[in-house]
Amino acid sequence: MRPPQVLREGTKKTVFVNFMDLCKTMHRQPEHVMMFLLAEMGTSGSLDGQQRLVIKGRFAPKNFEAILRRYINEYVICNGCKSPDTILSKENRLFFLRCEQCGSSRSVAPIKAGFVAQVGRRKAGS
Repeated sequence: MRPPQVLREGTKKTVFVNFMDLCKTMHRQPEHVMMFLLAEMGTSGSLDGQQRLVIKGRFAPKNFEAILRRYINEYVICNGCKSPDTILSKENRLFFLRCEQCGSSRSVAPIKAGFVAQVGRRKAGS
């Protein structure tokens, strides 16, 4: 896997340049990877005309690497033989990860937005 190429566009946007290349390398739908990244980062974003992922907010390349590593462990690597040669398919509202090497299959968790901290002042005494 090549490391993610991340640039800052202006002051409030981060651009993930080689997003499509990484999706092709992992054999995953860009929409699925994008949903995971955005849910983990707790922000919004979209693909631009040059197939780059533009995300609102300022993020370091290290953040992308950690989140991509988590995505690969959860949705790409086979638990049995640790092979990245897997297929992600949807059956009856569930995502299944099927390994092409050893033939094992497991269900994977659907993507949902992570914990979003409530920012603000707490009342005194509670």
